[in-house]
Amino acid sequence: MASASYPPIHRPFNYIRLIFITTLLLGSISLFSIASPYITPVIQNRNLWAAISLILVLLFTSGHMFNHIRKVPYVSGDGKGGITYFIGGFSNQLGLETQIVAAMYGILSFATIALALKVPRIANAKQQQAAIIVWSAVMYGMYGFMLRVFHIKNGGYPFHLPPF
Repeated sequence: MASASYPPIHRPFNYIRLIFITTLLLGSISLFSIASPYITPVIQNRNLWAAISLILVLLFTSGHMFNHIRKVPYVSGDGKGGITYFIGGFSNQLGLETQIVAAMYGILSFATIALALKVPRIANAKQQQAAIIVWSAVMYGMYGFMLRVFHIKNGGYPFHLPPF
């Protein structure tokens, strides 16, 4: 049995595969050529990429990866039946704390962008002055809140702003 020779096996050409690959290639080229005038402006939009970059930077600088690595709880009880949003100390953190810090950074960055880019384009001087006062007050309030949160995290931090 071991010395018996077997005839060689030859598979026939797979025409279905050729048709499938050709159809897929031509369909992809057609889809790209038809959709590119609509997709290209979206891909090349500076404001869209700036917003995506800003969201990702704020998300990851606020401690999102710390929460994933340490598997921290979302909120914690304060021992009196209430909820604690911030835990003192630098090595402790809650899930909601990350989102609050990201929102604070987002509001501060949006106020900065509005003051730098949007307010100078306002033609009316009174409206421009009002916008400057409003966005400056938003920045002052959010920065004061951020310092308060930092004081909660580090009890010995000596600086604060009046409203908090």
